[in-house]
Amino acid sequence: AIDADTRVDEMSLTHMVYAMNQSDKILALCGETKVDNKWQTWATMFQEFEYYNNHHMKKAFESAFGCVTCLPGCFTMYRIINDDGKPLLADDHVYAEYLRNDIDSLHEQNLFHLGEDRMLTTLLLHFFPDHCLTYVPEAQCFTIVPHTLRILFSQRRRWINSTYHNLLELTKVKTMCGVLCCSMKTVVWLDLIACMILPASTVYACYLIFLVAAGKTQFSLLLLVLYGLLIGVQLVVFIIRSRYDFFFWFIFFTIVGVPVFYFFLPLYAFWHM
Repeated sequence: AIDADTRVDEMSLTHMVYAMNQSDKILALCGETKVDNKWQTWATMFQEFEYYNNHHMKKAFESAFGCVTCLPGCFTMYRIINDDGKPLLADDHVYAEYLRNDIDSLHEQNLFHLGEDRMLTTLLLHFFPDHCLTYVPEAQCFTIVPHTLRILFSQRRRWINSTYHNLLELTKVKTMCGVLCCSMKTVVWLDLIACMILPASTVYACYLIFLVAAGKTQFSLLLLVLYGLLIGVQLVVFIIRSRYDFFFWFIFFTIVGVPVFYFFLPLYAFWHM
């Protein structure tokens, strides 16, 4: 699956096919999507780090469980049938659910009409719990992102509402992959809670920073350690991958992107659900 505005690196398909051949349990996989027009406007600039973070932190983490919760429609490879001829993507149950037109609730509207790629991923996790959905960072593509806030808000309204309602659906999946004693369902619940409290937690963090700057309170050691870990883990990823340019993108996103992505966009999405 490739979008019309997506440009694929010439070695990407080779990496994806190689990953597919490593295990017949891999049902689908996606690569890294990069911003192709990052210098166009300031709105495209703060999406550069957000795309990088979503892939190298979120998707890479979910891939360790074998349960990537969103395989983007812009760049994904699916296994249609397995080696024994059993249908996977072509399974009748998947088709029957995916092609439903009896949508009569707000929840189903957000599932089927806003994020078809995420809904398809949810169906695959539901019907094939013994298979893996993974992420291949070596497979790269480049996409055109919204260059104005108006277009960005319209796009993310669909994405955020689709994410929230699909996470609700994933909590109903009886069996999900896990690593050691940690189940992917725990991660889904944490994602769902974070999605709901993100605007409030952003306001609280800003209020806390204001109090500290005004000298009215002190940072607790626990909060200082937690914030340090959150930032430190991301910086370590930059160093490991030798992507030192992302130190700039990280600072730019923190100043400009955090209010937009963590406060205004979620509020706008929920208000227009």
